[in-house]
Amino acid sequence: MTQIAGDRRGYVTILMAGAMTMLIGAAALGVDLGSVYVAKRQLQGVADAAALSATNTIADPLPGARAAVTAGGTADTTITSLVRGRYARDPSLDASVRFVADSSSDAVGANAAKVTLAQDVPLFFGRLIVGRPTARVTATATAARTDMAAFSLGTRLAGVSGGLPGALLSGLAGTTLNVSVMDYNALLSANVDALAFASALRTQLNLDAATFGETLATTVTLPKAVEALAAATTNPTAAAALRSIALKLPPTTVQLSKLIDLGPLSGQREVDPANVFTFDGYSGLREILQLANGQRTVALGTGLVVPGLLSAQVMMASGQRTTTSPWLGVAKDNAVVVRTAQTRLYIDAQVAGPATLGLVSLRLPILVELASAQASLSQIACAKGVSSATVGLDVTPSVGNVMVADIATNRLNDFTVPITAQRATLAHLALVDVTGYADVKLGGVMAQRVDFTADDIAQRRLRSVSTNDLTQGLASSLVRGLDLRINLLGLGLNLSAISAAVGSALSVAAPALDTFINELTGLLGVRVGEADVQINGVRCGKPVLVG
Repeated sequence: MTQIAGDRRGYVTILMAGAMTMLIGAAALGVDLGSVYVAKRQLQGVADAAALSATNTIADPLPGARAAVTAGGTADTTITSLVRGRYARDPSLDASVRFVADSSSDAVGANAAKVTLAQDVPLFFGRLIVGRPTARVTATATAARTDMAAFSLGTRLAGVSGGLPGALLSGLAGTTLNVSVMDYNALLSANVDALAFASALRTQLNLDAATFGETLATTVTLPKAVEALAAATTNPTAAAALRSIALKLPPTTVQLSKLIDLGPLSGQREVDPANVFTFDGYSGLREILQLANGQRTVALGTGLVVPGLLSAQVMMASGQRTTTSPWLGVAKDNAVVVRTAQTRLYIDAQVAGPATLGLVSLRLPILVELASAQASLSQIACAKGVSSATVGLDVTPSVGNVMVADIATNRLNDFTVPITAQRATLAHLALVDVTGYADVKLGGVMAQRVDFTADDIAQRRLRSVSTNDLTQGLASSLVRGLDLRINLLGLGLNLSAISAAVGSALSVAAPALDTFINELTGLLGVRVGEADVQINGVRCGKPVLVG
């Protein structure tokens, strides 16, 4: 035994036998863990592709995700979870809560998908340690899409009557523009791409390296702004009319970012055919001129020819839009709110008087006072692509009141105080004065949801939201509620025969006044008791990985 105890032969074999467990463990770490790591990296790439594909077909994401897995995965790769929902690119939120799953069946408005894949990876040496032939690895990917829509408020296009369009544009510009009916119709039908307009404006300003947002924020003169409008339209008649107008405009400066908010596209420098957000040439020109009108008051002379009326004189005053409220906005959520400015119209109309009283004409002064209407993006549904995309807006129509009254016209543009109104003198004879007063108030409403179908967007249809108080027959409603008084020799007497004759004459003229007011407010881009909204374009974004 002593000899055996002192015999050192065979130690290497014993040490090798003892170290085999460590060698096998090291091989498992070096080979199997490396194999698992490579497999997981590959699986992550497949998960990324599956998430992108699922987001691209968010209405039915499973087939797209399966196709991506089949193309890039192995036979044992499985989809263990596929959830669609909404992703908010909000830096103030923790990354883990930016994706919110949507379990509804149609997932309207969903813009993201989260995919989890699993795969069994074979083990070589590790099976001796863990006791099973494979290790299960998983990979999760989230992809989101930024869908955008452009919308505007107050863009109704009115018919041509009595030279109103030319008179209005000339009044806003402060100079005679000589806009013909042909020019007006061409401007109405001319589409101007907002990005192409920003690009043309950049050329006018020699800002080669500027982004579109920086370009719109740069101060520009009216002639250059209108020249950019001309360059951005493909309608040759409209382009010629705009260039002619530009030559007559004063060098007043404007900052067009107050009118157009490109939102997510502000940082772009190139026009992208996938991002087409258009507006009509007339509305664009009107808004630019109105922005430049420092006094914000326009007087249209008595030379207007209005069928059914002897004459009409119009004064318009427009308040400032709320800060950061554009006329046209490109948005991906409800952060952009588009508002109209407060508006006052004072129409001093002359209508045919009652022949029985020997009155050649009656005067009917009408004050229209409108509060600011507003709209914001509620939802974009791009589940099946841009060809079937739908857009929802939350719209609050304007509220205010309409009156038959005399006012101090020099206070019309002071929106800090209410208008002081008094009974209007409608007619004056040697011994008789006819006065009247009427006041119809428009009730306030909460925001109303307006949904635009893909066909509405493609056809550029206007949708109107009404206060439901008064949308038609404005002058007729005023005349019906008119408080007429006849003063004979300074004595207030109720002379029913004279009152009936005057009321009848005013009722005959009321439909013509309704038509005139509708056309005028349409040209201004506002409506009495209504908000007119339009989707100027929609873009279903390309999916990108977000987590």
